[in-house]
Amino acid sequence: MRLPRLITICLLATSLFAQQEQPRLVPDASPLLKNHKNWFVPAQVWDIQTAPGLSNYRPKGLTYTAYSAVGYALANTIAIVGPTKEIIIIDTLENTQSVQDAIAGFRAAKIFPDGKLPIRAIIYTHNHIDHIGGVKQYLAEATMKPCVQEQSSDAGSDDPLNADALDCVSVLGQENIVSGVNNTATIVGTIINARSAYMYGGLLPESWRITNGIGLDVTAGTSDFVMPSRTFANSMKLQAAGVNMELIYVPSETNDELAVFVPDSENGGSGKGGLLQSAEVLQGPAFPNLYSLRGTSYRSPATWYESVDKLRKYDSWCMLPSHGTPLCGADNIQKLMLHFRDAIQYTHDQAVRRMVQGYTMEQLPELIPMPQYLIDDLASIQTAKGNNVTDPRDYLRFFYGSVPQAVRELYFGYLGWFQADPVALAPTPAREYSTKIVALMGGRDKVLAEARAAYDRKEYQFAAELASMLVTRDPQDKLARERKAEAFMRLAEPEINPNWRNWYLTGANSLRGIPPTENTPAFAGGLTAPGIVAAMPYEDWVSQWSLRLKAEETIAKNVHRSLGFYFGPASNQTNEGFVLRVRRSVAELISTGSDRAAVAAVSPLYIEMDKAAETDLVYSDVAGKDYNFPKKLAELIAAGRIKVNGGTAGDVESFFQLFDRLPATQPVLVAR
Repeated sequence: MRLPRLITICLLATSLFAQQEQPRLVPDASPLLKNHKNWFVPAQVWDIQTAPGLSNYRPKGLTYTAYSAVGYALANTIAIVGPTKEIIIIDTLENTQSVQDAIAGFRAAKIFPDGKLPIRAIIYTHNHIDHIGGVKQYLAEATMKPCVQEQSSDAGSDDPLNADALDCVSVLGQENIVSGVNNTATIVGTIINARSAYMYGGLLPESWRITNGIGLDVTAGTSDFVMPSRTFANSMKLQAAGVNMELIYVPSETNDELAVFVPDSENGGSGKGGLLQSAEVLQGPAFPNLYSLRGTSYRSPATWYESVDKLRKYDSWCMLPSHGTPLCGADNIQKLMLHFRDAIQYTHDQAVRRMVQGYTMEQLPELIPMPQYLIDDLASIQTAKGNNVTDPRDYLRFFYGSVPQAVRELYFGYLGWFQADPVALAPTPAREYSTKIVALMGGRDKVLAEARAAYDRKEYQFAAELASMLVTRDPQDKLARERKAEAFMRLAEPEINPNWRNWYLTGANSLRGIPPTENTPAFAGGLTAPGIVAAMPYEDWVSQWSLRLKAEETIAKNVHRSLGFYFGPASNQTNEGFVLRVRRSVAELISTGSDRAAVAAVSPLYIEMDKAAETDLVYSDVAGKDYNFPKKLAELIAAGRIKVNGGTAGDVESFFQLFDRLPATQPVLVAR
C-alpha cells in the first residue's frame, strides 16, 4: 500500500530571512524513536520453541508449534503447525508481495516446506488491510481451494467447527468483519487512503521515514480479500490441523476483533494454561491508538479495556500479538495486561470526569497527563533476548496512539462536536475570520514578523498557529507557508509518535509545493483496492453509488430516475436484484430479492450481469489516472456481457453520469 515516492527535496534558492536561523530542510528525529525500530529490523521469524527468553516457558508435551513473522510488513503473520503437519495462518499481511517475503522467511527457517503449503485454515483477527490484504497469495500457495463463502443468513453461529473434516481451506472471522471491510472499501476508504499517506509517511522520502510505531512500514503491492467461509458472534471452538483452539470476540481497535487461545489441556499438555494470539487488543510496543489520525469510527475505550480483562482470564504462558515480538511468561503477560488496561481505563475515566465538570475537548489534553508509573513499572518485564529486543516500557509510550488524541475522540464519542459555546453554531467562515483577525493584529507583515519571533523563541506551535491564520487568509502567501512549514519541521524533531511526525513533515512539504499538491495523482488501491471492493457483496457495491450522487445537479434539474441491477449467480452466490432510485437529492437503494421480475416492477430500466462483469466494472472504477468506468461500461454492454432491459445503452450511461467519478488527484489536507 505504500504510495509512490513523489517527493524530491528542493533547497530554497534564497534565504527568506537573512542573518537569522536558516530554514530546516532535512529533519532530525528523536533518538528514542530511532531506537524503537530495533524489534522489527531486520525481519525475523520468531520460533517460540527455540528463541532465547521464550523457549523456557513452553510446557512439555504440546503437539503443535507456533511461529510469528515480524518485520515483513506493518503487521505480523503467524503460523501454527499442527500434529498433522498442516498449517493454520493467523493474519495475512497487507498484500501479495509481503506474504511472498514472509513465506520465504518461513521456508528459510525450515518451517514451511517447498512447493504447495498444507494450509488448513486462515484466521482474520480483524478487518484492517494489514491483516487481510495478502490472503489470496496464501491461498495461491495452498494445496486446497478456499471453502465456499458463508451465506449472510448463516453468519454469526457460535457452533463448533471441525475444519479438518473439510476438503478446503476454512477462512474465518468475526461476524462484523465484512461490514468493517466494506466501510473502508466502498464508503470512506478513498479519504482514509489519503490521510494514511500523511500518517504513515507514504509521501515522504525514504530517508525521512523512521518507523510506523507498530511496524516498520506499509509495503507496496496488490491487496485482495476473500470472504469468510465461516464467522461467529461471541466465541467458537475450532479444530484445524489437529489443533484445538478457541476464537474469542474481543472488540477493541475494531468491532470485529478476535483473539485465539490454544489450551494446553486439549493439545497434549496439562493444566489450564495455553498460547494466546492477542490480535490488537494489546497493540504491540506502543500506547494503543484509541483514536487514529487517519480517521476511524469511534473506538470505545471502555469496551477495549474490558476486552483486555477478558484475555487476562486466560492463563497464557506465551502471547503472540499481531504487532510486536512474542512475549512469554505468565507473570510478564499478566503485568503487561494489567498496566495496559489501566492506562486505557485511566484515559477513559479521567476524560469523562473532566467532561462532566464542564471542560471542553481542547482543554482535556492538558488536564490528563499519562501516569508515568504505568510506563516505568513495565521495566521489570522480561522480554525475549537477542538482536530484536523490545524495551517493555515501549508498550505504553506514545509510539502509535497517545492520550492527547484519545481524549479528544472520547469527548466527541460521548458528547459530539459541540463544546457548548454557541459562538460555534454559525461561525464566521474561516477565511473571512482570519482576514479580519489579521487586520486587527496590524496586518499581514506584523503577524508574519511575530510568527518569525515566536519561531526564534522556539515557540514552534505558536509560530505555526500564527502562520496558519495567514495561510487561511491567503493560501498563496509563500512567506506564510514557509513560516508554517519551518515550524512543522521543528515540531517533528522531538516527536516520538511517528504518526504525528509524519503528518508534520508531509504538511511541511505540502506547504512548500512538494507533493501532495492540487495536481498530485490520487492513490489507486490500498483500502479501496479493486481486489477488495470486488469481494464485497453486490448490495454494498450498488449502495456505494448513493454516496457519490451529484446532488447539487440532481436537485437543480429535478431528477427522478431509476436503474435496476440484476446479478446472475456466481459459484457461491444466488441471484440478487436491486434498484437505485434517484429522487432529486438522494439515491435510494431498494432490495428486490432474487426475482428478475421484481426488479423490472420497480424500475423498467435495468441491467443484468454476472460476477465477472461486475468485477470488470470495479477494476475500471478506481481513483487516479486508471479510472475507465464509462468506457468499460460501454464495452461490456456492446459485448453483451451486460444486458440492458427497458431502455438503451445511452440511458444506462447517462444514469451513471449523475454520480461523481472517484478522485483523480490527491486531496491537499494541510496547505489549503
